[in-house]
Amino acid sequence: MDWGLERGTATVMAMSDGSASIYLSSGGGFIGGKGIESVRLVAQKAVEVARLLELPEQSTTDFPLPGTHGVFFYLLTDAGVFMFRTSVQELNSPTHPLRKIGDAMQSVMTQFRLWRIAREDMRKSGLPKPN
Repeated sequence: MDWGLERGTATVMAMSDGSASIYLSSGGGFIGGKGIESVRLVAQKAVEVARLLELPEQSTTDFPLPGTHGVFFYLLTDAGVFMFRTSVQELNSPTHPLRKIGDAMQSVMTQFRLWRIAREDMRKSGLPKPN
């Protein structure tokens, strides 16, 4: 998922093995979600949700970034890469066909944030960091 923010783009990736990453065009992000159980589980769930989507007729070889408030989903399959375009506003509709995959990718982001907070809390308390 590429998400157009006010100041750049956030790219959230989830793979069937539970690998997950977040890349920020401003720099930074998270890599290695497969090694974090909560992230791995939501990444696998996101892939399950994506498998339920009806693919467009044509695959794509063009990978533009969305503008502000735009959201693009790229699904990597054995038949090629398929793209869906929408906006944050449209995704807020409970009946939008991409709502579930949008929510699933938001869960990946949330679990990375929660993991980071737990690591920082552990560091501050002097306890060992969680995996």
